[in-house]
Amino acid sequence: MKYLKRYRPLLGGIILSVILVASSIASASAVANRENRSHRKSTPPSTSFSQGPQDNHPVEPGTVDAEETEKLGKSEEITVEANGKLKNEARQEASLAADSSEVSFDEPLNYCFKNLVYARVVNHSDVTQSVQVTMYNQGGEHSKWATVAAGQTAYVAFYGVEGEYAAYLYRWDGSTYQYVNNVYGESICQIAVTRTYNANGWVQLRIQNTGTAYATQKSSQLAPNAGVGEYTGTHHDKPVAGGEAIYRWFDVNGGTYGITSSTYGGTNTPYLFNGNR
Repeated sequence: MKYLKRYRPLLGGIILSVILVASSIASASAVANRENRSHRKSTPPSTSFSQGPQDNHPVEPGTVDAEETEKLGKSEEITVEANGKLKNEARQEASLAADSSEVSFDEPLNYCFKNLVYARVVNHSDVTQSVQVTMYNQGGEHSKWATVAAGQTAYVAFYGVEGEYAAYLYRWDGSTYQYVNNVYGESICQIAVTRTYNANGWVQLRIQNTGTAYATQKSSQLAPNAGVGEYTGTHHDKPVAGGEAIYRWFDVNGGTYGITSSTYGGTNTPYLFNGNR
């Protein structure tokens, strides 16, 4: 008893220290839990529901198609292989015949939308020019005729172009369509979508354009539960062809969800993701 009385102040101090430590741990845990809840709400989409570069298309597909005209006369067409490439014996002749001082091709534009390729024809002169554009793709050949206003660009539209292609430009000289130049390209519509996060009430899709065509990816959250979470609706993303991925977030907040992702105007099979988080 004498020893107990002697060490009673010491024991009291130890007990008080234990209580203070336990209290500190509990407080820290509570703060951490609050931060975690706050983190879940603010960090996945801190300021936006998407992260990554969006590609601004030069023009929207189907909105600038050049008006087709009637063919004015015969064409002095260049001889090509079955795949649309120039034949070896015709290369030098074609090179000598080429004259882009009046009109010429600009870089073509490839789109996933209906597998569209815009063959862009630039008029460098101060008068309207009549042109013929012939497209070779997958063993087929298709020609279109159009006019290009002075100093303007005509978007000659070819739909259903997939894979490698070759386009040839001819200018009307008053009696025949004469060869000007040609351009080769490859249009591949290929969008990869994967689910990269599926926890704590959040779902993240990784959207990457691994092809060579401009694309708009439409992603929609299905059957939202109005009493749970936030319905983020439908989103349109434009991932850069051959570039970085876009990360699209959905707040499902612990509910059953379904998310579809499809390429606007494309023929690719849509992606479907579902679950319960």
